[in-house]
Amino acid sequence: MQASAELQLAARVNELGQQDVRDALWRDRTLVKAWTLRGTLHLHPADEVALWLAARRAVGNEAKELEAWPDPKGVVHPPVAAEELAHIQSAVWDALDGKVLSRDELATAVVERVGRKHEGRLRSGFAFFTGRLVHGPPQGSRITLARPDQWVRGWRPVDEQKALREVVRRFLWAYGPARPSDFRAWFGEVSFDLVDVDEVDVEGHRAYILSGDTDFPEQQKSVRLLPEYDVYVMGFREREQLVPEPVRTQVAADGRGRYEGPAGVRFVSADGVAAGLWRRKKRAKHLEITVATARRLRRGDLEREARRYAEFLGVEPVLTVE
Repeated sequence: MQASAELQLAARVNELGQQDVRDALWRDRTLVKAWTLRGTLHLHPADEVALWLAARRAVGNEAKELEAWPDPKGVVHPPVAAEELAHIQSAVWDALDGKVLSRDELATAVVERVGRKHEGRLRSGFAFFTGRLVHGPPQGSRITLARPDQWVRGWRPVDEQKALREVVRRFLWAYGPARPSDFRAWFGEVSFDLVDVDEVDVEGHRAYILSGDTDFPEQQKSVRLLPEYDVYVMGFREREQLVPEPVRTQVAADGRGRYEGPAGVRFVSADGVAAGLWRRKKRAKHLEITVATARRLRRGDLEREARRYAEFLGVEPVLTVE
């Protein structure tokens, strides 16, 4: 969700406006939107996209062939053999040479090159060749696709193993102490042996940090409103520590929480731990933010956070605390 990515930036960068993010994406190309972590869409600095795409390939997320697939309308599309898949992917690359195309335009161009056998699948699901592509500027509500080596200025390929090593290092630096299972859920199946680590004990279980990375900042008082799919929540895999029991009850009762768990809800974070949920609704001239806390928090802190998001969207905040 682009709204989530934009609000994550708003939560971390002072005096940022929504148009600043969109200018960085579509005008300046200093940010790039691509399928990276877990094969889902993320925004990255343009000069780091090659690293993330290479690391994704290194964990073997790209299929060599495809099984028969029932699309959302119930139509079953035939399997795609390895040779056919390679041919399609080559056609995608060729069709996007010097162009930015919508999904439908790209499907048409690929069918012209490879024939109609898999046209239904091409028009129903693009996930099997988006892993090497990036987003171009949207056409209204429709996305467009581009080749990263042409869309990203100064594009330089990155060795896959070097890229994966750097991703592991960054994860441990940001989220350690952590376990291999935490990284697997966050990115993919990888051994921590790629980097130098130290084993530590965290409340009775083994975890790892980067070797020598023992300087942790002291915890500070804070109240933050985190948007859905926030990177803090997505990287924090010891959810029993992040979400105390009263907030778990809120998550279970929330529509998003019932289906997606902690990832899909909007947390109120107090001192780094979930302290409630919040929801938002943007109107023409104001942003309605409703906060439901599981413990008492200072209204002034919540007002500051509501104001941050409203200023990002260029409207006035209206805060309700339940």
